[in-house]
Amino acid sequence: MRELLKLVDALNREFMKLIDRNYINKKLAKRKGKCLKCGKCCKGCKFLDKKTKLCKVYNSRPSLICHKDFPLDKREQWIWNVKKCGYSFKKKIKLDNVL
Repeated sequence: MRELLKLVDALNREFMKLIDRNYINKKLAKRKGKCLKCGKCCKGCKFLDKKTKLCKVYNSRPSLICHKDFPLDKREQWIWNVKKCGYSFKKKIKLDNVL
């Protein structure tokens, strides 16, 4: 089931980038923290060296193009099973609690 969610998430991301050029930037504006360079978000990639947890293509983690914008939100962290990530996300304020 999770593999299907990953596919849907990847397609959704590409679709949203087509209809809203600022989609990624809007999402990243809500992200706090920094990459822990643990390789957890790359664990399904064939270019990840399992021993060093470094990218075989770019010799570093994160690579320059692969995951600079991953994860975009908590949903992506859950779908891709990335736990203890260095990134956190601003919580949405519910108007019910404010009034």
